[in-house]
Amino acid sequence: MNEPLPPPDFDHGQYARPNQNWTCGHAAEGRSCPLGPDRHGLCQAGYECRPVLEIKAGETKGRWRCTRPGEACETGPLPDGSCCRPVPRCAPRPSLRRMRGRWTLATLVGSLAFLLLVLGRPALCHRFINPGAVSRSHSGSAFAALAAANHLAPSCGACHPAGAAGFPGIIRKALAADPGLFEPVKLMTAAPGEGTFMDNQCEKCHTGHAFHQPVVVTISCAYCHQEHQGEKVIPIADAACSICHGAADVMAAAAAAGRHLPAVAFHLSAVRRQLAFDPPRPPDGYTRIIHEFAGDHPQFRAVTDHWRDPDTLKFNHALHLAGATMPSLPNGRKLACADCHQADAAGAYMLPVKFEDNCRVCHSLQFDAGTPGLWLPHGRPDLVAAFLHSLPQQYADFAARNGLADAAGQTQFVQGKLARLQAEFGSGDALSRRVFFSTDKTGPPVRVGAVSGAARPVFPGCAVCHEVKAAVGGEVQVTPPVQYERWQIHADFNHAKHTGQACAKCHAAIDSQTAADILLPPRETCLECHSPGGGVAETCATCHTYHKVRVTNVN
Repeated sequence: MNEPLPPPDFDHGQYARPNQNWTCGHAAEGRSCPLGPDRHGLCQAGYECRPVLEIKAGETKGRWRCTRPGEACETGPLPDGSCCRPVPRCAPRPSLRRMRGRWTLATLVGSLAFLLLVLGRPALCHRFINPGAVSRSHSGSAFAALAAANHLAPSCGACHPAGAAGFPGIIRKALAADPGLFEPVKLMTAAPGEGTFMDNQCEKCHTGHAFHQPVVVTISCAYCHQEHQGEKVIPIADAACSICHGAADVMAAAAAAGRHLPAVAFHLSAVRRQLAFDPPRPPDGYTRIIHEFAGDHPQFRAVTDHWRDPDTLKFNHALHLAGATMPSLPNGRKLACADCHQADAAGAYMLPVKFEDNCRVCHSLQFDAGTPGLWLPHGRPDLVAAFLHSLPQQYADFAARNGLADAAGQTQFVQGKLARLQAEFGSGDALSRRVFFSTDKTGPPVRVGAVSGAARPVFPGCAVCHEVKAAVGGEVQVTPPVQYERWQIHADFNHAKHTGQACAKCHAAIDSQTAADILLPPRETCLECHSPGGGVAETCATCHTYHKVRVTNVN
């Protein structure tokens, strides 16, 4: 455009340019610039004039003169020769002419596509609609049987009900969709991840997948679990988690909603039939803004809230692993973590420690040093009391098991054992109190040659390891131990994937002197590997699962 500049009295309010594809961004304000946009939609606003340098005879520097049409401006050119009155720049907007052209082109393309689908070959139509191959999880004989059991249509119709009705059904569904085909504003402003009708089809097979928090916004299954991407459903990306956990407004709304719900609404059922530690919910729930584990992920609550194991069982890891007074195992070696902590069949989680499998090798419950092999029962205080009350019969049975068959010999053996116990303890009640309530960890001092010192106790009482109480009526109550199998119930951990690391790398058991210590590693320990520098995966899905498992009863 090389048109001359209009005079100063140019009517900017009538600046319409009906034959151009772009209009000045200031046109609606009644002050559009004289030049307007170029044919590419770029603003051409510059200055009101181009000053001219005039050098008179005998001068060397000269003087800049304003060339503004009509009359010179009051201030004149700047010292460097540029005009002092710049034209305000703007963002040009498509004109009505251009908008009509876009709608015409879109209508033409849509009509051609519609004709192609309707009149084209069925195979061509299928390739146009189908975005890619279905994963193995949603194809094959196993999926067909599951779909039939849930009364779903075979093939594509299992997930896309409209597909089972053919092309007319697809058209009807498209016209009835919300947002619809003719709601462009609603389509462009729709929030990502909103639930869809197809989610109902997913839940017919995936019946155990509930949302993990009652204050969470319902998110479409397909937003996180994307199909038609190959043989496998692609892993969940962090972007799917960030639409909630990375949005301050969403987290603030969730925290506000959670304050009006009872605590029982957030109770998590036991995970995978395991005994899980369920800590108190934070006041605002889990609404911290989080984008990545190596970035703004908070410290683990076990560390920040100083969790303590509520179990009453008494245990000292430091003593058992490195204590100088601990006896060696039968093969002469010291205890190691693997002697007591065994993984489950999958190798993911540790099984509970059992007395018979892990403790009896050292704690044999032999109450009579002179009768090795005669042990107290373990597990129920009533059985222990019954055993002590029937000691004559227990000694007689022991004698019979060890080859003393005649009745006279058995009687003499029993009387000798009972006489020795009476001399040591005085009465049966005293022996019973010693068995249940003694906390002695050493026995009477002994002397061997010139060396003397405390010996091991004949029998460490139940109270050494357990909480023992005297109940009304003379009965004894021993608090059963509770061994939690899951501490971080909002995260998954797989020991099988960490076998290359020593136990002490993550669990500081060698320094733990009380059973109340929950020996979980802090976040910094995990970051050594699960970070960009460590090179191990650090995505949200690496440790977290979104859905809450519906388990209501644990046996």
